[in-house]
Amino acid sequence: MSYWAKETLKGSKAAGIDWEQKGLSNEQYAIHEEIVAAGRSEERRQGREKALALIDRQARERCAARNGATGSSENWRPPR
Repeated sequence: MSYWAKETLKGSKAAGIDWEQKGLSNEQYAIHEEIVAAGRSEERRQGREKALALIDRQARERCAARNGATGSSENWRPPR
């Protein structure tokens, strides 16, 4: 998950593929969006290196807290 969040933050070409192509579950996609937002905020304050480190840390912590965050993707809806 941190890979895709960091690619999104960096604006890489691959960042534009959708959540299913990235292989993310509903839960993982929601976490992805949250940590990208946090990373963007951190990048404005502290720079890209700190933002990428924050994304790694938050992805690890949030996925661990949700046992991998692998909930079903059957009823996907955009996060609020």
